[in-house]
Amino acid sequence: MTELATTVGAALLFTLLAMWATRPAASCELAPEPHQRLNLDRLVDREHLATDVREIARLARRYAARAAPAVATDVMIAQCEEELDAQLVTAHDVTIEQVRSARTRER
Repeated sequence: MTELATTVGAALLFTLLAMWATRPAASCELAPEPHQRLNLDRLVDREHLATDVREIARLARRYAARAAPAVATDVMIAQCEEELDAQLVTAHDVTIEQVRSARTRER
């Protein structure tokens, strides 16, 4: 039983190390999503935009934490959010003002 537990523990440790070593590099990109025009008069589309805006904030923070020294984090977050906002505008045919308005509501 001890040999089995040791073998399983070693296999688990090896798996975790392999996953850590092959993790994707930090990137400032939204996950691919099919082009879909959002009609912000509909509640479901407003919720979709709000979810995307929260995801942008999360991605920008993670990107900055991995890619920039601590002193430049805020600048890196702002730059990444701008890039992601542009991707969101293209993906959903919304205006940058609508994205910023949604972000203001989320903060």
